[in-house]
Amino acid sequence: MAQVETVKRPDMLFNLITGIQKWQENFGVIPDELYTGMLMFAHLSAEGNSDPPVDIYQLIRILHRPSHEWGIQGLQNDYPEHSPLLDEAVGLVADTDEFMNRYISPQDAEQQNMYDILKYCREDGRQLQDEYTAIRTFLSEPQHAVITARELNEFLENFQDSELINLIRNCYPEITQELSNFRKCPHCGWTMKYKHDRWRCNKEDICHSLADMEILAPFEFGKQRVFRLNPGIQRFVLLPGISELRLAKRLRKKGYEVDLYPNIDTFDLSVRQAGREFFLDVKDFKDPRTLANFFNEQPASYLEKYQDQCLIVVPRYRSLLFQEYKKRAEMYLNETARNYIRIVMENEVEQVLEDIFW
Repeated sequence: MAQVETVKRPDMLFNLITGIQKWQENFGVIPDELYTGMLMFAHLSAEGNSDPPVDIYQLIRILHRPSHEWGIQGLQNDYPEHSPLLDEAVGLVADTDEFMNRYISPQDAEQQNMYDILKYCREDGRQLQDEYTAIRTFLSEPQHAVITARELNEFLENFQDSELINLIRNCYPEITQELSNFRKCPHCGWTMKYKHDRWRCNKEDICHSLADMEILAPFEFGKQRVFRLNPGIQRFVLLPGISELRLAKRLRKKGYEVDLYPNIDTFDLSVRQAGREFFLDVKDFKDPRTLANFFNEQPASYLEKYQDQCLIVVPRYRSLLFQEYKKRAEMYLNETARNYIRIVMENEVEQVLEDIFW
């Protein structure tokens, strides 16, 4: 392990999450990352005058409690204070996915497969704008959350680059379980699975609050091979993508010219009216403090692109799931970030754009 004086909270969280992920794959061997994470946890909790865990199993019990009960000072700047790391129903909770995306790829808090596609489309002078827009749009449409081999191959026929085709395929693992084990999510189209007395759509189960769950349809693909978006793409591309496409449709009806993912995803939407252009960037974090911390961690050189030309848009379901989401996110912004960015909820976008353009 690193010298104790260099122990950092994000490194501890990374090791704990990585270790638990590996342990869940093989409970017969406790991974080195989990031991390392426990030692880091013990050091940081001792700094906060809390009793550190004495073994892995005591650590696991602690990680089922909200993080503000762990006794680690300043942890709320790295991880939501009311969230545990583990839950009996889902294992590692949805907040761990958000943390891992920020930790591994702080400039693009999205799932790694999508980030690989983004990098490929930008690299070596390729500038594959049309290809990127087509891929991102396809992955953001509920009817493409679960598709047959034929549908996937028909989409891939639009591309000539074999490496890009493989990157797209990586977003769609084949479903090897019986399809009768799943139901179709009425909100996002993904696979719902019955666990702990109810049907759930991925870890956070956002969709449960957004659609009628009384009657859930089974998937009817017969004997065809079937593929679904991997869980990270469902959470970090499909769900916010539904908001992005809905915004684009509404704004076009209002008479704006709208482009999706301009300059290969520098922003999510470009909005033009009478020769003027403004941008929208959809950011979807479960906890408003996590959203604020994403921007608090960025240098001014990164934040400058938002100043006076881009709104940070939070999907409307966040206000349903977290009271006063916008107000809380703004409260946690540091002074530098507050000078550069403006946060709005999805339902506020049209009025704010009217004020900007008119």
